[in-house]
Amino acid sequence: MKREDVISKLNNYSTVLSLLGRCTDDFLYILDFTKDEFLISNSAVDVFLMEKSQFENAGAVLERTVYPEDYPLLQKDLEMLKVGKSKVHNLEYRWLGKDGKPIWISCRGQVVSDDEGNAICLIGRISEIARKSKVDGVTGLYRENALLKKLQESAWEETKKGFLLQIGIDNFKEINERYGMSVGNDILAETGRIILDTVDKKGKVYRLDGDEMVVLMLGEHHEEEEPAKELYKEIRRRIDDNISQNGNHIYYTISAGSCYFELGEESPDKLVEQAGFALHQAKLNGKNTCVKYTQQVYNEYVHTLEVQEALREDIEADFRGFELYYQPVVDISRKQILGAEALLRWNSRKFGFMSPGQFIPMLEESGLIIPLGRWIAKTALIQCQKWQEKVPGFRINVNLSFVQLKKSDVLGDILQLMEELHIERSHVMFEVTESGELESNAACQVLRSFKQESIHLAIDDFGTGYSNLRYVKNMTFDLVKIDQSFIRNITESQYDYLVVKQFTELAHALNLTVCYEGVETKEDFDCVLELNPDYIQGFYFSKPLPAQEFEENCLNKTLDIA
Repeated sequence: MKREDVISKLNNYSTVLSLLGRCTDDFLYILDFTKDEFLISNSAVDVFLMEKSQFENAGAVLERTVYPEDYPLLQKDLEMLKVGKSKVHNLEYRWLGKDGKPIWISCRGQVVSDDEGNAICLIGRISEIARKSKVDGVTGLYRENALLKKLQESAWEETKKGFLLQIGIDNFKEINERYGMSVGNDILAETGRIILDTVDKKGKVYRLDGDEMVVLMLGEHHEEEEPAKELYKEIRRRIDDNISQNGNHIYYTISAGSCYFELGEESPDKLVEQAGFALHQAKLNGKNTCVKYTQQVYNEYVHTLEVQEALREDIEADFRGFELYYQPVVDISRKQILGAEALLRWNSRKFGFMSPGQFIPMLEESGLIIPLGRWIAKTALIQCQKWQEKVPGFRINVNLSFVQLKKSDVLGDILQLMEELHIERSHVMFEVTESGELESNAACQVLRSFKQESIHLAIDDFGTGYSNLRYVKNMTFDLVKIDQSFIRNITESQYDYLVVKQFTELAHALNLTVCYEGVETKEDFDCVLELNPDYIQGFYFSKPLPAQEFEENCLNKTLDIA
């Protein structure tokens, strides 16, 4: 066939190609070598980084569409086709999607030549590799793309209500590591089969990434009755029965997140995200449970992320918005304020003043407490040094987080800081909140290292956790701070009075000093004074104050204590 005849036929094929493109998930194309023109299925424009489906100057346009690192590979292959060294095009490489991210494609084509063997064009198809993998090879379930398509199609049907139940195998990574991926795949396949059998024809089941699967149930329901949770319980019961029948060789549990919906209100992607978020909450809640998605919990989660980001920005901006307040520690024997506890405050440009009870857990969860903790210690010790010039022997108390003990060289940081500032170790006390985590080997070792370096330690909020004076003594604390919850009702509660009395006597018998927190009234003060504490803190003397106000109102203040 002559070149002119071939080109004439190709022009007529463009309409046929466009029609065929509607009948397949693949993208059909013609690359005309003679005119440097390119024609592709119209649907490709919605997926790839191209403005239209037919264009001239094909080489330049394709160079912008193909992932930069892959373009030389394509260019070399096309040159081979043009000069007749190859008749078949078969490559897997990447094009850029509408969002600028790479999409792996399989591109195949056949060269059309004239009677003289000159390459005139390349005709073929392009398919997204990820979309071709519609069925999961391990479980036999359809994958997420099929779920999204079903949700999209169902939005046009009469029944639009339903729920998603996203299920994940707990500790699946550990199962793979301990027993091998082959066993892990067997558990995935068995779990998928059980879910399918449980759902039967009432719904559909899909495989997501990793160890997760999702059930789609369409139909009217009463959300208050939580049909998703009942379905989860039945699936879990059947899994337990299956494990028992197999001799409990490998025991595992499942967690789930449910999302109720009315199609059209949210996009399919958003619904899957909501079910996934609920599953994540179930994992955080201890696993082996089912959690229902609520907008309120999601909003709180987003708010936490926003606060953490604001915390990070302020820490990186030279600790902008952070300040230490100081609450006096009253020395009963000397009847004077000879010390203070440094307390963190934060005035965010976005959120304003926020309670430490809100933002400190976020600092600990994100690990930001480590750099901020160094700043707190340095700021407090510098302030202590200044006040010692006016009040010799003045002592500062600084709080430490368990995260600092576990994930940083907090002792090394403190020793270096004390050396730089030439501050005596007897003038600083570090407070650690009572917690079961303190009994871990790592925490015990760090705390004993403090004692070996002659650095004083206090256990804060004593009485709210494990309340074991034996481990307090074993970990070499110097001071026990009785939690304010016992002091708050001490004038009215005989029980609280006796508990505080016993704590104090036991601590003194172990050569520990005792501080009462939360003394707020004259009645509280008169009552606790009978119990012989060594130190007292509370609003009765002063609320926490900025450094300047503390210096003016509290520093070296003598108290009228009988």
